[in-house]
Amino acid sequence: MDSTAIILSSLTATSLLLCVALAMAWHCFGRERHAAIWSAAFGLSTATWAVNLLSAWMPAFDTPLTLLASLTSIGCFALIALGFRRRVGLPERAELIIMIGAAVSVLAGWVVIWSTHAGFVRALIVFFCAAMLIVSALSLRADPQDGRRRTGGAAFWMLASFAGYDLLLGIVALCASGPADLSYRLYRLMLLLGVPTGLFGVGLFAMFLLAADLADGMRQLAASDPLTGILNRRGFEQAAVPLVAQSKRHARTLAVVMADLDRFKTINDRFGHGVGDAVLQCFASHVGKTIREGDLFGRMGGEEFVLVLPDTGGSEAIEAIERIRAGLDAAVRDLVPSARITASFGIALLDQRGDTLSDAMGRADRALYDSKMTGRDRITLAAAATATALRAVTRRVA
Repeated sequence: MDSTAIILSSLTATSLLLCVALAMAWHCFGRERHAAIWSAAFGLSTATWAVNLLSAWMPAFDTPLTLLASLTSIGCFALIALGFRRRVGLPERAELIIMIGAAVSVLAGWVVIWSTHAGFVRALIVFFCAAMLIVSALSLRADPQDGRRRTGGAAFWMLASFAGYDLLLGIVALCASGPADLSYRLYRLMLLLGVPTGLFGVGLFAMFLLAADLADGMRQLAASDPLTGILNRRGFEQAAVPLVAQSKRHARTLAVVMADLDRFKTINDRFGHGVGDAVLQCFASHVGKTIREGDLFGRMGGEEFVLVLPDTGGSEAIEAIERIRAGLDAAVRDLVPSARITASFGIALLDQRGDTLSDAMGRADRALYDSKMTGRDRITLAAAATATALRAVTRRVA
């Protein structure tokens, strides 16, 4: 067995291993569709190297085997691009990619059968693969609002470098006129050394991205309340501490709000826990739609919730919470039409002189208790942390 056959055999086995590994990742990591797409891509990569190996062994069938290798190579890189777009939630544009791939395949087939310029076919396929790598890289462009794009920073540069290498390979292929030509030998060397390395890198980064996504999902699950989908106590505190530190560092106002659904035990006893859970979900949804994008909202447990409102003073906090309080009954009326659902709120402003999140939450909780004791369905603003006694301002809107 010559060196070319050994290299092609190794590449076939490596691609097969990546195909199986990505298939196992798909099965074990939540059956994400993009993992299955990547597994199929490396299945086609396996077929490409296997067909090239057959072509080396059976030169009499070179033309049909070359066409088959072209088709599998085009399909491999098209699926890689579809997988990356699928992972970040971009429109896959599968129909467009398939149409372009089919057009390239038809043109390549026509040139192989009717023309002697094999270099054009090789360049055409390599340029298509480079275009698919560019599509893949662009799907991973940096976006601070998208965690999945943010975790793909290193993969972006790998894909961009691989695309650049393929573009150079395509130029060399255009210059290669035949097996005896120096450009052809350079093309074969670049093909056997650079393309497998790039594909292996794509496979490794695909596995890394799947693992990173799984870890991110586990962190979100650990920080989220399973019933309402908002932050749980642990997740809220982890997210709130940096906001408090930033507020103190820049001497900005910050409001902490404790909220509690009134007579929630009565709702559970009268209508059942299923309805009670639905009320909690509806309340969380109502608050989430009412607050600003930069505000934090979490569930402390039971029917008790907490908010952090950055850059918000006392009167602004009362106005923001009043919108929540006033719209609550309408938001949950369909769940329990025979009962009026209300909530009580306590607000505390962060004191810049040594106040902690726990301190502000404690004052907000005492203000919430005052709201409960003075009739419920109220908003109470706690006095400043330096006051010797809790002098609260209680407001109720009929």
